[in-house]
Amino acid sequence: MGVDVKFFDMSGPDDVRGLLAALQSLVPARISRLALAVKVEGTATINDFSRALALRALNDALAHVGLSATPHQIIISTGCEGVCSPGGYLLAEIEGAPTPFPALAFGIGASTDLAPRDMIGPAHVEAAALATRRAMDQAGLAPSQIALVLLKSPVLTHSAAVVGGCEGKRGVNSTALSRAAGALGAGLALGEIDASQVDDVALWGRPDLNAVRAMVFSGTETQACEAIVLGNHPGLTPSILSGLTLDLLDIDGLAAIAGSGDPAAGRKAVEKERIRASFFKAGVRGDGMMRGRRTTICSSELDPDKQLRAAASGVLAAFLGSTQFFISGGTEHQTPPGQCFYASIISA
Repeated sequence: MGVDVKFFDMSGPDDVRGLLAALQSLVPARISRLALAVKVEGTATINDFSRALALRALNDALAHVGLSATPHQIIISTGCEGVCSPGGYLLAEIEGAPTPFPALAFGIGASTDLAPRDMIGPAHVEAAALATRRAMDQAGLAPSQIALVLLKSPVLTHSAAVVGGCEGKRGVNSTALSRAAGALGAGLALGEIDASQVDDVALWGRPDLNAVRAMVFSGTETQACEAIVLGNHPGLTPSILSGLTLDLLDIDGLAAIAGSGDPAAGRKAVEKERIRASFFKAGVRGDGMMRGRRTTICSSELDPDKQLRAAASGVLAAFLGSTQFFISGGTEHQTPPGQCFYASIISA
């Protein structure tokens, strides 16, 4: 039993031709579990219905090849500004086949649906922790062996709040607070945050509380917290490496992480062809300053996340020499202020 990783391109949110080709290349009958981390173009706003369109198309593709009953998790993030190619990563557990990633393991998990009154608060955080723990249990990995948590967190929309009788609740229509709640939950599950530290104030008043191995996305296509965790079986050369960069421009940090997993180790010669998947969470300080200079990331008519995704795509594309990667903006409780997170899957 091994795990394989494939990238597939998408010409639009409902284009599954690349996914179908990737599934066929792995022989669907040999796939016992799978996960999809998909980045599609869209506005990345509350009413970005490309998420729902992509989710339906991806599920239809799994049904087409007889995998709809196979345990799976799909996480979709929208917004491909800059030079990030729309597409996704297929993670598949393959029976009886060697893979180029001997140490790689992944698991999937989800909470039950959250009621509107429970969103953006301690119950939301615990739901994210539960989804992460379930994914870790399925992967058979301890928290210390996890390199990356991909977590989808539901948004409390205005319409749901009205129906649920909590329209005055803080966090309505806030994608940032949805990400914050999800990140705190991932941090709880990973042992990076203590349960005693989590309360309503922590969501927006504790920048020192961070899950530094998580990438969290918010969306309206789910009411549950959904997680994909990736890590390494012990005793083998790691197949996935992760760490924090000093800031958005820290290419030396990217190289150190991809080379050894240790950002403090300094830049190393990296065999770029061995980097088979890249995940980057882009953030910036609250004042928008970058290395002592003013930027307009937080002070223009454009949403900061859009600018972060576009800028990060240029940095990562220059580093990798490729436009195939997964970038997301907004690091609420996922990195210390101003830092970014990078994870790469490396072939043997």
